[in-house]
Amino acid sequence: MIRALAITLLSAACAAGCGGSKEGGGSGGDGESSRGGDRGLPPGAEPCAVRDVQGTIPGVTISIESSRCVYWRGEPAEFVYTITTDASVPPIEITASDGCGHCVVPSADPRSFVTYQITGLSTAGDPQQYCLCDTGCCAPDDAATVQVDATAATHTISWSGRQWSGPSDTDNPEDEFFAPGTYDVEVTFDGQEQGSVTAKLPIEIVR
Repeated sequence: MIRALAITLLSAACAAGCGGSKEGGGSGGDGESSRGGDRGLPPGAEPCAVRDVQGTIPGVTISIESSRCVYWRGEPAEFVYTITTDASVPPIEITASDGCGHCVVPSADPRSFVTYQITGLSTAGDPQQYCLCDTGCCAPDDAATVQVDATAATHTISWSGRQWSGPSDTDNPEDEFFAPGTYDVEVTFDGQEQGSVTAKLPIEIVR
C-alpha cells in the first residue's frame, strides 16, 4: 500500500491537536505515565540502526535509525527512515482499483510508495501494533505509470508508544501502551508488480 502522503497529512494534523505523539489519535486511558524518561534511560539504551536494506525491486534501499531501541513502557520514541533510489528503479505500474483507494496519489517522491508499522508479540504472547493501516475510504485509485526520482528521502516516525491501527473514518483514538516485549519498526517500499523492499529495526519495550 502507498500511504506516505496520507501519513504526512495525518502527522501534521495530529501534531496540532491529537493526544500522545505527533501522529497519535488520543490516549488509551490505562493510567500509566508516558514520561518514561523521568526514570532515566533503561538498561541497554544505545543508538541503533539497520542500513541499506535491499529487496526485490532494483535501485531501492531502506535505512532506519534511532537514538536508541530500548524504551520504558509508555515512553514515546522517534525513528528516522531513509529511502534511497537511483536511476535503475523501473517505472512502477499502478493498477486501477474498485471501491476504496489508498488515500494517496503516487508520485515521483519515493515516500509516496512507503508504509510503516510497529508490530510484534509482547512477552506474554499478545499481538501489538501501531500503523496507519485504516485511513478510511478514499476515491478509487486511477491506473498510472510512475517513475520515482533518484534521491534520498527521509521521514520521521513519531510514536507515542501506544497501539493504533489508524483513524479510519471515525477518528479512532489510540489504544493502550505497548506491553513489554520485543518488536519491529517495519518500513516497506511497495513497488507493486515491480517488487518491494522491507527493512526491520528491532526494538524492546521494558517495564
